[in-house]
Amino acid sequence: MDTAAALFQFVGALRQAQHCDGHVLQADGVAEALQRIVPAEEATLNEHDTRHQQSELVELLDCEDPGDSPGPFWDHFPGTVACSYTEHHPRLRLEVMRTSDFYTDREWHSTGMYAECFSPSGLDQLLIIPLPGPPGIARRLGFFRSPGRRFSDAERDAAVLLQPHITEALRLQARRAAAQMLTARQLQLLRMVALGHDNSAIARELLVSPLTVRKHLENINIRLGVTSRTAAAARAFPDITWS
Repeated sequence: MDTAAALFQFVGALRQAQHCDGHVLQADGVAEALQRIVPAEEATLNEHDTRHQQSELVELLDCEDPGDSPGPFWDHFPGTVACSYTEHHPRLRLEVMRTSDFYTDREWHSTGMYAECFSPSGLDQLLIIPLPGPPGIARRLGFFRSPGRRFSDAERDAAVLLQPHITEALRLQARRAAAQMLTARQLQLLRMVALGHDNSAIARELLVSPLTVRKHLENINIRLGVTSRTAAAARAFPDITWS
């Protein structure tokens, strides 16, 4: 299967997965299609909280459970540019990059990250697709290969094409999960809040009184467990805070 056909298949699988109960990237056919585009021994969706040095990982391929990132990972993460470039180099924040874009093999194999985290797991090369995420979270899709298997330029280019489709799928899933807590009317109101409309403007648009709008917002805050209209909008449309 050529790359174009594999990309088409992946996008189709993502669309079919939009209403799945589990994680959209773990739905039937999605990981398999992804593997045909960027073959790897391991692939995980990582959400790194760099401030608190914690990670949440979603495993996409059949590999050993990575669990929480071990201590050595956070010891080496800040100084390993191939891993932390999205945090320390703003111009590269959303760029798809590979280990080989930053290091020669000799340089990479001399790093503590490789010696203590990659090599013991039988892994060598890394390709990262950065994805928008909540404030303070470095979200990325990571592909890992065993020694001797570099990611090619063509595979990197294919990963660039994947990036917007994966981003949109994650946005839709986040909004769908939030929408389940609200009625259609409440969502309509919060969309207007998210757009910056005040209560009077919302009342005119919905043909109700400002008092009714205020009451709706109070009920929404109770249902979402928040105390402000801004927090409610962010909870209902979590991706508006993603960067």
